[in-house]
Amino acid sequence: MPARLNGFLAETTEAARSRFSGPVSYASAPWEPVDWQPFDVAAIDAYRDAGNAGTFRDQLRRQLGHGKPLAITEFGCAGYAGAADRGGMGWAIVNEATDPPRLDDDYVRDETEQVRYLREMHQIFTEEGADLAFWFTFACYELVHRAQPRQDLDLASYGVVRMLDTGPGTGYQGLGWEPKLAFTALAELPQASSQQSLR
Repeated sequence: MPARLNGFLAETTEAARSRFSGPVSYASAPWEPVDWQPFDVAAIDAYRDAGNAGTFRDQLRRQLGHGKPLAITEFGCAGYAGAADRGGMGWAIVNEATDPPRLDDDYVRDETEQVRYLREMHQIFTEEGADLAFWFTFACYELVHRAQPRQDLDLASYGVVRMLDTGPGTGYQGLGWEPKLAFTALAELPQASSQQSLR
């Protein structure tokens, strides 16, 4: 599989370069053994959880070993107690089989956990020399905040804002939003130095 994956990526990189003059990259999942040689920038989704917390920095360092700029294309966690330990799987608490969908258990809202995860990860990425990192995400539009605990799908959201059901409308027209604690925390993070920015 690694040979097939990297063969495909080499072909698509060459095709992209024939039509696009900017830097080329690929947002890889953690389990993909990507050969970064054809790319200008290495890019990975980097979710820390209870299972990889002890080796997380080592995993980052391996991605930096090729000497190319490193972009973290996704990192984040949801805003309930215990979400940080679930990392990239913290969203998987919604039972889609019910109508309407509901949370599959009782969860305690804890937006400070989301803020703590954000700050800790920012510090790790800075210390290890990552060039750029993107929090996932601004909003999860389908995960609306509601007063009833089992219907508060916002608990499964990685968004820095919560979606509000503000009345009738089709699609997202009946939704508003308001900032969570992570919204302000993200804005307050120190900016990267010019040496860390992607060129």
